[in-house]
Amino acid sequence: MAAAPMVPADRHRLTNLSLGRKLLASAALLLGLGLFFGGWIASVELTRWDASATALFQWGERLEILRLRRPQVFWTLFIGHAASLALVGVVSGVLLRRVALARGARKALIGGLVLLGVLDLACWALLRHWGTAHTLLGGAIVLEAALLLYVALHPLRDMWIFRRWKGTGGPPIRVAIVGGGFAGLYTALHLDRRLGYHRDLQITVIDRRNYFLFPPLLPSVAAGSIETRQVTYPFRRIFEAANVAFKKENVDRIDLNTRTIRARVDVDDDPVTGEAQVIWCETQYDILVLAPGSDTNTFNTPGVKEHAFFMRELGDAIAVRNHIIDNFERAARETDVDRRREQLTFVVVGAGPTGVELAAEVRDLIDHILMSRYPELDPAEVTVYIIQSGEQILPGWHETVVGSASDRLRKLKVELRLGRRVVHVTPFAVTLDDGTKIATRTCVWCAGVKPSPLLSACGLPLHRSGRVEIGDDLRVKGRDDVFVLGDAAFLLHDGAPLPPLGQVAFQQGQHAAENIDRLIRKQPTRPFKYFNFGALVSVGDKFAAIDLFGVRMSGFIAWWVWRTLYLAKLVGFGNKVRVVLDWTLDLIVERSISQIAADRQDFSGNKFAENTPLAARPRPQEPAPDGMSAPAPQDVPKQHAPARQHAPTA
Repeated sequence: MAAAPMVPADRHRLTNLSLGRKLLASAALLLGLGLFFGGWIASVELTRWDASATALFQWGERLEILRLRRPQVFWTLFIGHAASLALVGVVSGVLLRRVALARGARKALIGGLVLLGVLDLACWALLRHWGTAHTLLGGAIVLEAALLLYVALHPLRDMWIFRRWKGTGGPPIRVAIVGGGFAGLYTALHLDRRLGYHRDLQITVIDRRNYFLFPPLLPSVAAGSIETRQVTYPFRRIFEAANVAFKKENVDRIDLNTRTIRARVDVDDDPVTGEAQVIWCETQYDILVLAPGSDTNTFNTPGVKEHAFFMRELGDAIAVRNHIIDNFERAARETDVDRRREQLTFVVVGAGPTGVELAAEVRDLIDHILMSRYPELDPAEVTVYIIQSGEQILPGWHETVVGSASDRLRKLKVELRLGRRVVHVTPFAVTLDDGTKIATRTCVWCAGVKPSPLLSACGLPLHRSGRVEIGDDLRVKGRDDVFVLGDAAFLLHDGAPLPPLGQVAFQQGQHAAENIDRLIRKQPTRPFKYFNFGALVSVGDKFAAIDLFGVRMSGFIAWWVWRTLYLAKLVGFGNKVRVVLDWTLDLIVERSISQIAADRQDFSGNKFAENTPLAARPRPQEPAPDGMSAPAPQDVPKQHAPARQHAPTA
């Protein structure tokens, strides 16, 4: 069935105010600011206050002297000061409801202004009776001044300066963005900033998850140094202050001829049969942005889909963390040495940034947390491997960074098997191409990605790599209405295809928004120019190796830079605060080793993919040692990781 048109609320209503209301509101705000700062200047002149940090905390004493010597002047300044706060506070409070701000930010601004205003006026009125008021008044005034400027100038900017599209006067232009990763998210947000609200424009983001996932921090989630919710942020909160509609749907196919996106929505489970009840929705578009991301590439290695863990979804990180802790619990009760070593051997396949960071994080978790909690285990029985088919870790990176990271991994006692390829994975072993068999219960596959299968379901021309060939302006060749971004796009840069990296995706998202803006305004598009900021990788506690803008370093400073840059790119102010708290507490408080029950949850957001919950999958029977009877299925330690060969969805 065709989806009902989704018309978002106008988040930029101040632009549409009548000229009279704009003038009246602006005059009130400017009058209030004039009274506030004019009274402040008068107070400074009358008290002969000098602009120094020391004098700032003595301002209350100066005002007290003014009150004793010239009480009429003092109370006149107080009344003017109170009037200015009331005028700016009331007018800006009304206008902020029409500003494109998230509810949390709006409440924080208004609440902060009220609290500072009450404190400020209380200090003025109680100078004679409250000694602390002398110290508090100066700091409160400075903070209040900064907040008043923001709450007044932000609405003024929206009323008079905010850039806004004028509309077409015809049918609405519908921009559909399939995929809410870096590329899709940045396209939506930057397009909203460039065009603002208009009834002739509809921007819709479609994703199979209802949240944005920050994949670079998944290894930290797997090791428990960051809690699960910190790497996700709901799309409906992200778009709260934007004119962007969100739909949680699994895209099945896209008809380029009729410009229709066909998707399915899981609405409920049938109470009788237990089968999922779905509805099929169709979304019409005029401009399509296709950014479905990528899937894990198993290279058709036998046993990987069935027995390996991946590191692409939130559920993957939770499953790996639970499995590591579970292996330690089982090993603590195991009497057979070989079986215990098997349970305490962890194999990471792939030595890209994700594989390196995961192996280092797992080693830190084991050495700093788990070994102290499992004193019955011998540290010598614990082994962490990295298997890499190439001759170095971090392929394509500068040799200086590779050398620093390799040395650090060896210091952490992570065994590197370079130039070796995994040819078979079973529940109890990983076999290499030279015949070596590593007995293990844990194999995490981080060996590469492949394009989303949705691309082949769209009828777009594909490069032999499976990605869609696009032009310099990020549009599909021969399709002026289709942009393809991120991991799904094949575009040459300096003679080589752009890699499937986050920095490529968000740069393409920003540029796609600019080109869509130019298309709507009937202006020529511009070619995309990629800027390589560099690369960075964390290698254990308080150590990272970075190559940024040609500057290469490793160690603690590089680790601090790594954390700072990742924190800056994290979506959501609340998430940034929680991650900082997690990182800080991790320095002084031992992280939890409680297992998180996730058996009945589908963290991929796609109920129709081959990702049956862990507990629902059959477990393999382990061969009974020494002629003993085989253990019951519930006693077998290996759990299957959810397969990630998704159906064609986004």
